[in-house]
Amino acid sequence: MDISTAHTTARNTAARLPALQASSDLLDSGTAAPYIELHPAPRPAAGDPPAGAALVTIPMANPPGTIDTGLVRIVLTVPAEGQIAVGGDAFWARIYDGAGAWWADASVSDEAGTGEIKLQSVTLQAGAFARITSAYFQG
Repeated sequence: MDISTAHTTARNTAARLPALQASSDLLDSGTAAPYIELHPAPRPAAGDPPAGAALVTIPMANPPGTIDTGLVRIVLTVPAEGQIAVGGDAFWARIYDGAGAWWADASVSDEAGTGEIKLQSVTLQAGAFARITSAYFQG
């Protein structure tokens, strides 16, 4: 059987939604709330240990967000914030599920940038608070 481009697109989109739900379920697994650590450059290979300590750890809501089926992405509940432990410029984020296991790494930017996680400012001052204003993960 040969199918049209529109048919193929519809099938691919439909297959993405169950995968996205599985990702969301995994993020929400465990007994604690999932959390995000913001780190300075350089970003290591996926899952490799960071070069140094996190600038800040930000707990997520529990459950952490919703699935936007129209745009096929996980949208985290924001704002979310945490007190900054170490000052510096946030460059990337490590995301942990509710069991404390590595879930993903993501890009970080200010609100005008293209990061998957957006902050009011990527320049973080120790003792202040970092606020996530937008975060989504395309599925």
